[in-house]
Amino acid sequence: MAVAAQNVARAVGWSCGCVLAPVLLGAMFGPRWIAVGALISLAATMWLILWLPRSAHAAFQEGRYPRAGRRYALIASMSFTSARERMAVLSRSGCEVAAGRSARAEALLAGFEPGSLDTAERVVWLNNRACAALDGGRDAAAALALVDEAIALRPDVPAVQHTRARALLAVGRIDDAIAVLDSMRAGGELAPRLEADRCKELAAAWETKGQAEYADDYRERARLVATR
Repeated sequence: MAVAAQNVARAVGWSCGCVLAPVLLGAMFGPRWIAVGALISLAATMWLILWLPRSAHAAFQEGRYPRAGRRYALIASMSFTSARERMAVLSRSGCEVAAGRSARAEALLAGFEPGSLDTAERVVWLNNRACAALDGGRDAAAALALVDEAIALRPDVPAVQHTRARALLAVGRIDDAIAVLDSMRAGGELAPRLEADRCKELAAAWETKGQAEYADDYRERARLVATR
């Protein structure tokens, strides 16, 4: 309830600012500045609603995790709805996971009540918890259980499939992991970062099976994708 009231207060404050800016500029500098103020208000709103989320996502895809995390934090602090705030915090936890800061990710994820999440949010929450557990070297079987729950909700998300493959490797189910990694491209080409990670996991899997040539081939593929 308090979060919802905070979101409403932000929306009201932003709307008031957008209305007052043209009025104040007009009063200070003359009628022509009313239009200038209106354009500034419109540009600021477009920046907040459109540019900021897109730039945060682009930074994440490019592997600039601290920058993406800062932008997601800004989105969360300025969100007008609870859903937008939740997704921004979940995305920020993904940045922390990707940057190797699993403890920070877990601290963010611990702030959620699972029952309050919709399907898409719960998938992200489960996946990021599994990633944080794997990165922290904790119970791989528990991480696999988390990501299996996410897969049951959304079996078509390549990033979640990748997490499941990591968990399968960690519990020693090498052939199952290879099958999952091979199936990740069933829906088409992957983002370069994810494809590089997929190849790295395949290299590790084939090396575990004693297939050095396969392992070297996938390591080289990962290197080439990462340098695009």
